[in-house]
Amino acid sequence: MTTTTPDPISTNTERVLVRSTVTGFEQGIAAVAGLLTAGPIGALASWGTIRGVQGKWTPWFILGVPASFAINVVNIAALVVITGGTSESDTSTYTPQATTESAPVVSTYEAPTPSLPSYNAFNTFYTQISG
Repeated sequence: MTTTTPDPISTNTERVLVRSTVTGFEQGIAAVAGLLTAGPIGALASWGTIRGVQGKWTPWFILGVPASFAINVVNIAALVVITGGTSESDTSTYTPQATTESAPVVSTYEAPTPSLPSYNAFNTFYTQISG
């Protein structure tokens, strides 16, 4: 995008003002590439970097390759912390043993006696129709 602006030093002279910006499509491509290489953190870092380098892909790539390795180290460390770092071959876990003894019965359940009369709407309706 270019526009002309008056020169603040020389009179009757205009200068061309060049602003380099990144398009939304380029930001999306950079974010998807960051997501595929370094996960959600990589998508944010990639999107911010392409905006910072104003749409220039060479510095974005030069910054992104080492950053993806560093971000993946953080991602793997976070995964180990979340999962507890245990493996499937860990045999120190508790395994319950089957026993033949039964637990003693503490109490039995007795249904409460209803204090209100029971009412079945279907039976009443059926007897009125059939009767």
